Amino acid sequence: MARSQIQDVIRCQYCENEPAVFHCVPCGDELCPRCKVFHLKSKVPSGHNIVRLSERLHPANQIKMCEVHSSKAYEICCKVCQVPVCIMCIQEVHSEHAIGKIQDLYEKLKAETIEELTTIKTQLKSEISQRIKDYIMGEKGIKTSHEDIREKMKKQAQIFINDISAILAEALQESEKDERKYIVEIARHTAEAENFEQTLDQMIEKWETLTDSTHPVELILYRKQNPDIFKLLKLPNKLSIVMPSFSVGQINKSQNKHQFGKLITSKVNLIKSPVESSKHIQPTMSAKGNKSKKRVLERSVKTSQIKAEKRKLCYMACRDDRSAYISGDGPGIQLIDRSGTELDNISTDGEPIGLAVMLDRSLIYSEYDNKVIYKVALNKQKTEIISTEHNPGGLCCTKSGDILVCMGYRGTARVVRYNSTGRKIQEIQTDQNGERHFSDPFFICENVNKDICVSEWNFLKSKLVVLNKSGNLHFTYDGHVIASILKDRFQPSGVATDSLGHILIADRANNAVHLISQDGDFLSYILTENDGISRPYGISVDRHDNLWLVEQEKACVKVYRYL
Repeated sequence: MARSQIQDVIRCQYCENEPAVFHCVPCGDELCPRCKVFHLKSKVPSGHNIVRLSERLHPANQIKMCEVHSSKAYEICCKVCQVPVCIMCIQEVHSEHAIGKIQDLYEKLKAETIEELTTIKTQLKSEISQRIKDYIMGEKGIKTSHEDIREKMKKQAQIFINDISAILAEALQESEKDERKYIVEIARHTAEAENFEQTLDQMIEKWETLTDSTHPVELILYRKQNPDIFKLLKLPNKLSIVMPSFSVGQINKSQNKHQFGKLITSKVNLIKSPVESSKHIQPTMSAKGNKSKKRVLERSVKTSQIKAEKRKLCYMACRDDRSAYISGDGPGIQLIDRSGTELDNISTDGEPIGLAVMLDRSLIYSEYDNKVIYKVALNKQKTEIISTEHNPGGLCCTKSGDILVCMGYRGTARVVRYNSTGRKIQEIQTDQNGERHFSDPFFICENVNKDICVSEWNFLKSKLVVLNKSGNLHFTYDGHVIASILKDRFQPSGVATDSLGHILIADRANNAVHLISQDGDFLSYILTENDGISRPYGISVDRHDNLWLVEQEKACVKVYRYL
């Protein structure tokens, strides 16, 4: 036993003589007390975090690698974003944010979590246990009640069955009586006809003998004695027989249900929990729970207005809730914040038509004339990711990271789906009957249910075309007209969706923004000419459901809160 313990002693990795007492977390070295002092004096960029050897396996003393930069460890945290970061994260994203210790953020969140955990254990756990018991009792009650009801139904049905059996017996008896009566009468007429037939047979035999094999005198004497025998022949009366039938009766279901009895169905009434009972767990509620609380405001509220330098503005894509990319007349793309400050300026060969932000926050844009789609990474490196056969227009990035692109015109009009690397994976042009979906698709976005929403420009009739993910038509929307608001033909330009599945459509001709449901039902005009908007063109909705809108002629960006 003593020999085994001696062999299990961990030695200092530096002097190799003394037992190790300490462990350096970033370096992974085991140290004795004397070597610990020298180790702390060595210069390394990340510093040393030395703990007792017995504590080295504690989760807090393990090295956690960055999810974005797998070769770098989480060493500090961003106070603004409330997330752990590595050195590369600071350089790329958080360079202007306040930085703090991970332990400080951990202690803060730990205190909040303990408070919430206490509430869950002492209040919510007890309440939900009681509710489960009530649910189970309610379920048993419904089952027992329905068992009793079904027995009553069976008894009531048996009464009806007995009544119907009596009606059936009476109807069968009437049928048998009718059958007997007319069978007898027809039998009598049949006997008369058979006697007449026998008389005819006898006459035929007699007359054939007289005409063929007897002396001529006998025929002469027979006709002399029976001059009118042929004239006296008279056929029996002919019968016109009408077959019996049965006229099927119909049960009036609505009336007979009440005659049979009426089921009063079960009810489960939802009693909403008071807001106070869940206030401690609101920070950890699901996104879906938070979204369900949002409602459309009676009047949208403008929160920002920015005048751009370009002569005209057309296209927009939100990078986050504080900044957006814009482009318009001529080459170049700007990144601006809500105050109008230019955060970045991206040079382009041609005029950008479509703008979109990828899941990794890189920018993609299309150049219509050059038939090219470019990607601009966070480090400003620009690469051509898609070369298109037809002229590309509006584009968007889906929740799965795919790229949807409008392209072509009239006979070549289509929507094409690419993966994030630029490989074509779907092409949508016609429906199942070969009818074309588009003639000039321009703006495009994806809804929360993965529907594809495309604003369609057409000289005769413009519309919004909404397809499911497979490319089959869900619905079309050609404008909800209120004469006092819309004075011109519906002309959709920019289209966007929010977290509730609403579809927002900029109506350039009528200076309005339409709000419709994900099934195409008109909900409201969230902005009109009365709100001071003019020639709305590109629109985008950020992650907090703020509407960003560009006015084409005024080269102005406006931000609204409408939920």
